[in-house]
Amino acid sequence: MLRGTERASAGYRLYGSRIVKKLAQLLFWFGIISIPLSWMAWFIAPEVGREVMAGISDPGLRAVMEEAHRERWGIYVGHWPPTLLILSYILDKKAG
Repeated sequence: MLRGTERASAGYRLYGSRIVKKLAQLLFWFGIISIPLSWMAWFIAPEVGREVMAGISDPGLRAVMEEAHRERWGIYVGHWPPTLLILSYILDKKAG
């Protein structure tokens, strides 16, 4: 028979693992959803900085700057899916 503190501890572990399991599932789905979102963010990146790029008069330099902005934004946003999926995996293993 479990004592009061042991019973409370066992209940906490069960409740805590449910929360961690739900959080792992949530992070997994956010990771899956963020894959097409990161592609869309890369695709529309030049539109985000359009007013800044409008101040550049050289068309060649503007094209290079837009491409560089797109690549940097894509790299930044492209880290979201693996980060969320790895966190989901870690939490799922921790929940047992």
